[in-house]
Amino acid sequence: MKNILLLVPRMNIGGAESYVALVARSLKSLGYNIFIASAGGALAVELQKEGIKHFFLPIRLSKFISGLLLKRIVEKYNIDLIHANSEAAGIVAVKTRNKYKLDIPIVYTAHGVLPAKVKDIMNQVDKIIAVSEFSRKSAIKEGFLAEKIQVVYNGVDIEKFKPNRQNKNLLRKKYNIPQEAFTMIIVSRIKNLRNKGHQHLLDVLKNYEVSKKWHLVVIGKGKGFSDLKKKIKEYHLQDRVHLLGHKTDVENYIDIADVMVLPSYFETFGLVLAEGMAMQKPAIAFNVGGISEVISDKETGFLVKYNDDDDLVNKINILAQDKDLCSKMGVIARKKVEKDFANQIMIKKIIEVYNEIIDNKTN
Repeated sequence: MKNILLLVPRMNIGGAESYVALVARSLKSLGYNIFIASAGGALAVELQKEGIKHFFLPIRLSKFISGLLLKRIVEKYNIDLIHANSEAAGIVAVKTRNKYKLDIPIVYTAHGVLPAKVKDIMNQVDKIIAVSEFSRKSAIKEGFLAEKIQVVYNGVDIEKFKPNRQNKNLLRKKYNIPQEAFTMIIVSRIKNLRNKGHQHLLDVLKNYEVSKKWHLVVIGKGKGFSDLKKKIKEYHLQDRVHLLGHKTDVENYIDIADVMVLPSYFETFGLVLAEGMAMQKPAIAFNVGGISEVISDKETGFLVKYNDDDDLVNKINILAQDKDLCSKMGVIARKKVEKDFANQIMIKKIIEVYNEIIDNKTN
């Protein structure tokens, strides 16, 4: 069976990291020998407990050391293919292959937008996986080779992310949220208050009369976490904004909410929205990047005008005022995820990419 090395800067909570964890677990279950190289993190610890070998690789600290370590891993464990999952990881993989003349194919999944400045080196990978059609078109505009780019939507583990109504009641009791309260949830790394839209949500709760009984659950931490706490106190929202912190098992907490929200300034896909939709939560987000490929407007949630708090409030209020519609949208959302974003679909397409590249190498 093939030996696959997944390369990523760190394995903390985030879209790319969750993707790597899902790919690793899925491929392992199919008999692949899976290895991960990163600077470590909570997800790396989890995966090691599940029998997936992890190597320390300080990609962001030292490209030279990372390249040397990568060469040793490839040679010692007879790696058949490197799957890089960040711009930095892709660059290290290509430069290491070139420097040491390694005969190994490289796949790169672009979780963000590919900047033109790296096109010369990234065009040397064997295949670029774009996580949305928006991402593919953006990459081509920046000068990346169209024939090397293939769209494979991010996958959701639909067995892991599924609704649990009993869990909702227990969670609300635990975190002092009234059972009848309309509740939103945002799941993201908190770099600052603007990046993923936390500031917009706080402004909504503070400034609009219709929102006075709404609650917001926040999962995630980051550099902006202390600023978030200060702003919540400044706005006197301590009773309605619930900070749950960093969670590796977000599927056990999404049930607390009625809707998923992500008024982010930019997303190439929006994996957390798809995860929430799998748990029958309608999704509400700014219509940016690849979000419209995840949310079917007025069917599985609402697309909101970019940077428009009035429109954001109006779309949230539609569901706050109509619980039957909220429930119906949630059911349709789950069906969309099962049809378009189930992890089995993603893994099947990734394996096809792997096989095509490895076969081309051996022929």
